[in-house]
Amino acid sequence: MSSEPPRSRGPSPVTLRAGIIGLALSAVVAFWGQFAADHAGYNYTTYAHIPSALLIPFLILILGPHVLLKRLALGYALTTSELIVIFVMGLIGSMVPDWGMTRYLVSLVTGPFYHASPENRWAETFFDTLPGWLVISGKTDAVRVFYEGAAPGYRIPWMAWISPLLWWMSCFAALMWTGACIVVILRKQWVSHERLRFPLGEVSLNLMGVGKDPNEPPMVRTTAFRIGAGLSLAVVCWNIVSYWDIVTPIPIMGPDLLYLKVHPSIPDLPIRLNVFVLCFAFFINAEILFSLCFFLLFTTLQRGLMNMLGITAATTMSPTGLVGTQSIGALIALVVWGLWMARRHLAGVARRAFRKDPSIDDSSEFFSYRVAVFGLIFGLLYLLAWLYSIGMSLPVSLVLLAVLFIVYIGMARIVAEAGLVAMDLPVNANNFTGGILGADNLSPSSITALGMTNAFARNWRTFTMIGLSHAAYLQRWMGPATRHFFLWICLAFAVSVVTSLYYYISAGYAVGADNLLSKPGDLVPFFYNTIMTWNSSASSVSELELIFFGNGIVLYMLMILGRFMFLWWPLHPIGLVAVAADTVRFMFLPFLLAWLVQVILLRLGGGPLYRRAQPLFLGILVGYVLGMALSFLVDSVWFPAAPHQFESFIN
Repeated sequence: MSSEPPRSRGPSPVTLRAGIIGLALSAVVAFWGQFAADHAGYNYTTYAHIPSALLIPFLILILGPHVLLKRLALGYALTTSELIVIFVMGLIGSMVPDWGMTRYLVSLVTGPFYHASPENRWAETFFDTLPGWLVISGKTDAVRVFYEGAAPGYRIPWMAWISPLLWWMSCFAALMWTGACIVVILRKQWVSHERLRFPLGEVSLNLMGVGKDPNEPPMVRTTAFRIGAGLSLAVVCWNIVSYWDIVTPIPIMGPDLLYLKVHPSIPDLPIRLNVFVLCFAFFINAEILFSLCFFLLFTTLQRGLMNMLGITAATTMSPTGLVGTQSIGALIALVVWGLWMARRHLAGVARRAFRKDPSIDDSSEFFSYRVAVFGLIFGLLYLLAWLYSIGMSLPVSLVLLAVLFIVYIGMARIVAEAGLVAMDLPVNANNFTGGILGADNLSPSSITALGMTNAFARNWRTFTMIGLSHAAYLQRWMGPATRHFFLWICLAFAVSVVTSLYYYISAGYAVGADNLLSKPGDLVPFFYNTIMTWNSSASSVSELELIFFGNGIVLYMLMILGRFMFLWWPLHPIGLVAVAADTVRFMFLPFLLAWLVQVILLRLGGGPLYRRAQPLFLGILVGYVLGMALSFLVDSVWFPAAPHQFESFIN
């Protein structure tokens, strides 16, 4: 699919109708994503970068009626531009509920005073340095009632929540704004110069009927699409019938997980047929799929060899051990090399921003390069001031922000090129910062502040610019450039924030947050015990960690050199970076199957045969997602107390 579609002239495609429907979809996505996790036991509806919490309401409430209107009343049907606007606004809205942002934020805001005890010694260790305006005070019963449930007639103490939430929202708004500025600066480099594929964007466009070739019918109108959707929905319906133990289910559900055991010293390799991942993986380049499979096996054997040789070390850089530290080195190399390759483009951006060079065109961006550059500067300055205000020293703040945005840019770049529908961070920026600086070199207030940044430093869905970069990519298919499109995106994010938080807080007081299936209290010890660990240890980066960190950089550059020098070079360096994430380890089987099918199709009929098979997998995806919606309804009616785990991306 071409990266730069033909531009057309005309009025802005962001009609008021599209904007209002997009805001409504954002609210529905926020409510549905939160409700599914809290009450229905569908814990992963917001986990993927194109989540089912978005696809289900978009297919049922937007695309379905749109198809009917095109047949019955064409004048009332949505245009392609309006569909894209609505989808993007729903995508931005999906970055907030549950795994997106809400679960992390509510756990940090409510956690310290309610979960403190003489045994964990939180009070005497870090309460003196805890920024009180970021959490709900322990002097009120607001948190206790939230976790335990309110008595009839109890009024939710919203005033206790407003102050900390507003302070957190100011930080999150600055993070989103800074990320948007970076996306504007890098979009043309990624889309026009490097021509990254954006596989997730391709799948989204194909769902909306935007075809690659105007002379060919859209994928959703092909026989292969209908066959795939019918077969997939039939399989899911079979599994739904198995809920009553009438038939044996087909092993494609969340609990259907096996482990490949080779040797006691070699870590087990998770094997799960995740249909959702498989459908998106089929649109990934075969070279990247092969590299992901290769490096998943390579790093698994690498861990096994180190176990056999007794090479172990407590790691401060990465929670996934020395092999994870190796991938962090590769991640940093990916970002630095990418910025070096973009040096001419970045120079042009600077000329446009500071000299108003008329030869540099920024009309296709969310906003001008001048706004992006100065907005980036002011956004970073605000984040520095915010971190300093919560007790983090200026040097630590600078290191944290540098690591944070390196990781964010790396994640956005990986998903833009590789199209991984679910990928968590290979490293948490606050853990990495504490590791490279050494906990013994940090003041108590800086340690506490680093712990509080768990709200965004370990967040792979909301702030990693994946959603924003795909919004910028999809904007190119809407027609003429529309700067106020970004304003609609901001409104969609705000609506989702209000909807998700309002529902989550209200549900907590209604039934007790400890009774919600998402269990926000379970994250509290994990987050705040990190502060305890840093306060009680004199950790610093070991020589072995530095060796593996450097090894990751060297391996990445060697693969870049191999791709440059040899046409036959089979390995893509993204594979080395991505496999450190736990989520990717559970995708080995879908990646392997997608690669095998692609190779067979390309050998038998080349690119045309592969393209003819794409509608089949798009149909399988649609049938699977609609089947998930049906499963949700069945569980809500017949199994509300014991809902079935329909999908899972981790163990």
